[in-house]
Parts: sequence; structure tokens; C-alpha cells
Amino acid sequence: MNILSRLQAVARAAEKSNEMAEYIFKGSLCGFLCEECREPLAGVTVRLYQATRQVVERASADPKDTFELLTSDAVAAKQNSLIAEVVADAQGNFLFNLGGREKYAGEPFEIDVYLTDVPDRKPTDRRYKPQQFSITTIQPQWRQTDTGFVAAFQYCIPARFWCFIRAHFGAWTICGYVKICDTSTPLAGVRVLAFDRDWLQDDALGSAVTDATGHFRINYVAEDFKKTIFPAIHIELFGGPDIYFRVETLGGTVLLAEPPSRGRDNDRNNRGPCFCVDLCVPQGPSQNPQILSAFTNLGGYDFTNGGVSSSPTTGTGLTSDNRAFYSNVRLNGILAQTLNGQPLEYIFQVRDVTAGGAYTQVVLSQVSAVEIGKLEIYAPAFPGDPNPVKTTPVVVNATPGPGVIVPSVTADGWIQVPQQNDVFSAAGAFAANGNMIGLITTSLNAWTPVDLTGLSGGQGLTAAQFASDRIYGIRMMVRETGNPASAILAGECARAAIDNTLYNNETHHPYWGGGTYNGELGVYLLDIAELKAAPCSKITSSLTVNFTAAHPNLGAPSVTMTGPGGPYPFTLPAAVAGEQFGTALPDGWTLGSISPCAYIVALTVPLLLTTGDSDPDPLYDQIAFCKM
Repeated sequence: MNILSRLQAVARAAEKSNEMAEYIFKGSLCGFLCEECREPLAGVTVRLYQATRQVVERASADPKDTFELLTSDAVAAKQNSLIAEVVADAQGNFLFNLGGREKYAGEPFEIDVYLTDVPDRKPTDRRYKPQQFSITTIQPQWRQTDTGFVAAFQYCIPARFWCFIRAHFGAWTICGYVKICDTSTPLAGVRVLAFDRDWLQDDALGSAVTDATGHFRINYVAEDFKKTIFPAIHIELFGGPDIYFRVETLGGTVLLAEPPSRGRDNDRNNRGPCFCVDLCVPQGPSQNPQILSAFTNLGGYDFTNGGVSSSPTTGTGLTSDNRAFYSNVRLNGILAQTLNGQPLEYIFQVRDVTAGGAYTQVVLSQVSAVEIGKLEIYAPAFPGDPNPVKTTPVVVNATPGPGVIVPSVTADGWIQVPQQNDVFSAAGAFAANGNMIGLITTSLNAWTPVDLTGLSGGQGLTAAQFASDRIYGIRMMVRETGNPASAILAGECARAAIDNTLYNNETHHPYWGGGTYNGELGVYLLDIAELKAAPCSKITSSLTVNFTAAHPNLGAPSVTMTGPGGPYPFTLPAAVAGEQFGTALPDGWTLGSISPCAYIVALTVPLLLTTGDSDPDPLYDQIAFCKM
């Protein structure tokens, strides 16, 4: 049996097995920047299309041979073949639920990726045209389960393609490692600065701090190396930058200072949008610096590198994807064991910038349990033990037990970093993971709930029902254990937007399976006027869908209707600050054009909130009706 026959047989077998079966297609996507550096395709839109061209050849080919950048005309031409699309999460993972609604029965499809930006691009004011590219055509190897079929797909785009895409969006990056020359030992907690050697003046491309493995990544844009002292001239004479580096401790001690001429060497000049490098710090007294603690992140958002708009004078406090923080936020960065050669202890302080308050200490009742590292002990249980290193988590503000170590806290609330540092001793060695505390942001303010009594779908909020983000400053202080005079600042996020406001007395269509709810994260009301006027009646000549979505950090709400021939889209009134409400109008269809049957109208309201590591699910409401 040839390849085409096998593909057709698989599709026929799946369709015959269960024409209305659910097909779960899941996977993950990433892009190589170079052989040792890659990134997840966070936030891209994954699109599946009916396979309409060269099915056998493309389905059996390596994806690196089928990659194709599509023009806008090519994308438009494929629109009628679209099966479904989803947005990948922060790790590049995606999941499709396919079946009767998508008219899918297990056949081959094309996988495309649509993106309006690339991950970790340095923020600029410039806007770029969206891009779509086709990865390949596949016939999923469906595995039958009790509820349907499951298949998976994982793919990392080769660097020559992914770096080309990144360059379209003006995104340039340097990935690398810093090691000690003689021993190849990774050097953590040092700052790497990159420069472009230019004819008139050298350009600073950016800097980054190495992690526990010595790895660093510097993101920059073309404008960073296309600078001159003459406003009318804006050109890099040799295409890409000619790169040289400086490595220094966080205290400013220089460990490696390459001469600018190094940027003219063949392996450094005219570098492309993705450049990977290994840096070697010479052996010597200065090459093994003390690691300094540095508070740099709220969860996964690096506020020192554009992850949060945290400027003391102009920052909004929002993340780079316009989210405010809520709930428990992980505060992290680099956690050292010592300061000035002495055991180190630390605290966090916060200030209510909105109210103009001063910094006050975060107490343990405001700290959620968070693992700050592990205690490692080399203790094989028997000769040849495949896991000779035993580990125990070290957790701040937890309950001590056989499987948990809790750091000591001084009477005045300073958390003491464990000092064990010999993995071959009975005491073991503490390996920090960069976490410091989990900040319970609900403890920072009263967050008085908003009373929505009387509000129905289609109505706007009253002035009293509008909430606002509060802006807080957050900083870390470290000191030698027991020595208040040695306390120093170890990182400050001057402005972070936080919103834990909840909404009470939110009445959802009590005439159709609804009710009044308290403690809601946002406002998401949906009503059908005809049912509200006459509960349980049938829709005959008109359908009036009213909705209200509101939150200080409101995403883009949507209203859709499912039923025979659907889904059916709606056009929504324009949003205003913090809310979107009114009547949703049918988009391209009429009530008279749909068949008599049961339908479901659904409202989806995404909220731009984050803990720094996860985002809340969109708020969702729905109403069913029968059309006569």
C-alpha cells in the first residue's frame, strides 16, 4: 500500500469509527536561536487548515523542507480552508478540541503559525506587519481513547528560519555562556555587557546577568547599533553589529574586558539577528567573585529588562503584555549565601505609591510558602545508586517536616539564607533557585469589593462601580546576619500595578439558570432581552443580545453563538476605558437565516491579570434559547 493509500485509509477508518468523535490535537512549538539556545513560541496563533495541496509529499517530508513564509494573499486564499485556531501559552503549548463543530473527522491538515510579534523582543515604538508561515502537512497518528482520539506534535523551528522571522520584527538577540577558562566551570551571577564596534562611536547593545548555569541572553533591536552622532545619518556601514563584550561582577569589578578591536574579528563582525557565544573568564584571584543577591523579577517578568513598566517617574506598573498583578506573586532573582563574606539575611519592603506612602517591611503573614532552593547531600544508598545526590526542598514560611527544610527567621523578620556549602559532608550544600518570597498581594490593601446591585447586561457601570489598579513599590534589602548597619538595597521595582478588587452582587440572568454571585474577578453579564421579558419563551422574530464586560485591565471580550450551521459571530460596540457594553449585533447573518433549533449564546471576557507565572482563565457566561 503506498503512502497516499495509507493516509486515505487512516482518515476513512477514523471517520467510520466515530463521525462525531472528539479529536484532541496537542503539542508545543519552539524556535532555535542557535544549537544551544531556543525559546518557546509564546502567544503565537496556531492555525489548522484542510490539506489541499501535495498531501503525500508534504505529509511525508521533513518540516524543515516544507517551511514556507506566506504572503497576505496566500493567507487570504486559505481562509475558507481554516479548521480551527488557538493561541499557544507562555511555554509554546497548544491544544485543539476538534470534532463535529469543526467538521473534522481525522484527515490530514496543514499547520500554520500566525504572529504579530516574537517573544522577548525589546520594547520599541515601532510597529511591524504580522506574519504567517506554514510548517508542514501531517496526518496525525490518532490514538483512540474512551472519549475520542488523541495525537501530539512537537516541533522546534530551525534557527535559519526562526531568526529570519525574528529579524522581520526587528528582534536581535545574543545567547551565551560565561565560564572559567581553565576549569569550564559556569560563572553565575555576573553581568555581561555587549557592545557594537563602530567607526565613530561604539554602541551599547544591552546587558544581562548569568543564571546558575552561566547562561545569559541579551535582547536588542536594530536601532541599538544603527546609531551615529549625526541625526541625519542612521546607518550601520557593515550590516550587522561587530560585537565585543565586558564581564563584571554586580558590584562593578571587571572580570573580562575585550578590546573594541575584537569586534572586527571574523567570528564577531557583521553578526546576524541571532548570535551565540561562549565567553571565558581567565583564571586568577578576580575571576571568582562573590555572588551578590539581586531582586530582578516578579514571577517570570524581569522588571530590570523591560518586563514591567517600572520607571519611578513614567512607569505604568503594567507588564510588557499590559497585565496587572494579583493574588500571590513570586519575587525572585539571584539569592546569594553571603554578603561581604558573612552569612546573609534578607527582607522585602513595599510602599503604596498610589497613596504616597513610605516603605514598610513585609511580615511573614504576608508571605506565601515558596521554595527558595534545595539542600543537596551526596549520600548513595548503595553502590551504583543511580541517584546518589539526595535533595530536600528549602521552603520559606512553611511547616517543617521530614521532607521540608524551613529557613530561620530573626525576631525582626529577616529571613536567613542557609549556609551549608559542602555537598559531600553530612550537612550538605544549599543550592538556591533564585526565589525569595511569595508576596500575598491581597494583604497590601483592603480591596473593598464593588457592589453591582441592579446592574444588568447591556448597561454601563456607574462611577462608584469603577475600580482602579493600585501602584506599589517593592524592594529587597540584604544585610550581614545580625548587623543592621550593613543593610543595603538589592533591587527595587519602583512601580508595579496590583489589583485584587472583587465584584459582589453580580446578577447573571436569573430567568435562565443564573443567579447572584459574589467574589467575581470581573464583570461579565449576558442577557437576552426577549427571554428577560418573557422567561422560557421561544425566539421568533427578534434576538437582542445585551452584554457588559468591565475591569480596570479588560482584555477583548467576544460574543459568539453555537448551533446548527455555526458558530455565529457578533459585532460588539466599541470599548471605553475599563468597560465594553451594549447590544451585540449579528455579524454577517440574520435571525431569519438560521434554522429552527436550540442555540447557545456565549460571552467570553479575558482579564489582563497575572501572578507573574500564570494568568486567570477568561470569564465565561452563556444562555440557551430555542428559535422557532
